[in-house]
Amino acid sequence: MNHDSECECYFDDCCCEKKQEKPNATALRCGSPGFVAFPNLDGVDITRTIAELQVNISGFEHPCILLSFTANIVIGVTGSYRFQIFKQCADQAPIPVSGIYEYSRAVATTVTDTFSFNVCDCDSCMNDCCTYLVVVTFNVSPLIGGATLSAIVTDNGCQS
Repeated sequence: MNHDSECECYFDDCCCEKKQEKPNATALRCGSPGFVAFPNLDGVDITRTIAELQVNISGFEHPCILLSFTANIVIGVTGSYRFQIFKQCADQAPIPVSGIYEYSRAVATTVTDTFSFNVCDCDSCMNDCCTYLVVVTFNVSPLIGGATLSAIVTDNGCQS
C-alpha cells in the first residue's frame, strides 16, 4: 500500500484507484451447536440440513463472508459423509456456496473425530438477510455432535 501523506488517501494496489482510508465494517455471527442423529436411516444419498445461520448484510457495501463449519463425528460411526454449504436469500432457492467436503471412516473406532472447513462467500449482491445452511449427504445414519456454523462478515474494499 502506497501512502500519500498530503491528503490522507492511499493508493490501493488491489483496486487501482484512490480511496479515502477508512476501516472496513466487520461483524461476527455464531450459530448454536447442536447434536444431530438420524437413527435407522439407510438408503442412497440421504440429505439433511444439520446447521444453519442467518446473516444480515444490509449494512455492508461489498460483503465478503468467511463461513466456518465444525462438527464432531461421534464414536462408533462408519461410512462416508459429504458436507456442503448453501445460501438462501429472500424467496430464492438455496444455491451452493462451497464445494463438497467429504469425511469417511472405514471402521468403527472409540475416537470422536473433529471435522471442519472454511468457505468464503464474496458473491453477495443482496442487501438483506441470507440464511446459510450446512447440508450433509450420507448412506449410513450419522451421529454428529457440536455441529456449528459461524460467520465473519466484512466489507471487501476491492470491489469496483
